[in-house]
Amino acid sequence: MVGDAGYFKDPITAHGMTDALRDAELLAVAVGAGSERALAGYQEQRDGLARKLHDISDRVASFEWTLDEVRELHLALSREMNREVEAILALDLADRTALSLIA
Repeated sequence: MVGDAGYFKDPITAHGMTDALRDAELLAVAVGAGSERALAGYQEQRDGLARKLHDISDRVASFEWTLDEVRELHLALSREMNREVEAILALDLADRTALSLIA
């Protein structure tokens, strides 16, 4: 499952659409690989990328932080978003090219 369908995360960080697009890209590559192993790998990668973003969002949504703490939370959110971008960019270009030819 992708985005909000895969898990709930408070919308306070406005990252839901990015989750859905990230997950759809990762899932497309896994489906293109055509194996149960690839689908299991998708879930593992999705969960690995989403877990810290989920935790940070929950912490921000709690409103139980000082201004210094929320600054650190936003810096951590930025680092995790950069990690997402790196994961998408690291997808094998051949896989993405093959998938674009199918569509």
